[in-house]
Amino acid sequence: MWLQDLFFGQGIGHSILLISVIISLGLLLGKIKIAGISLGSTFILFVGILMGHFHLTMNSQLIDFLRDFGLILFVYAIGMRVGPGFFSSFKEGGITLNALAVGTVHHRS
Repeated sequence: MWLQDLFFGQGIGHSILLISVIISLGLLLGKIKIAGISLGSTFILFVGILMGHFHLTMNSQLIDFLRDFGLILFVYAIGMRVGPGFFSSFKEGGITLNALAVGTVHHRS
């Protein structure tokens, strides 16, 4: 019974299994090269779209968590990449460029 719920249910276990299959299949297919070009990890997106086409659904709470967690990891990775050079950029005209950016962005009600 639990094995059937794992593969065909709507619980957390089913959702984690589905995500694992999508990522694994996407990474595996991403290694295929056609004319010297491969899509790499982008293939995960296409496998996810294909799974959605077949109406494979996940737990909505897990989807919310993964969306937020993915955004957190993305912002963290960008911060780690850009952060060390942030203050040194002020020495090279960063203050002027930031002032121009602030001046061009305005709030509309």
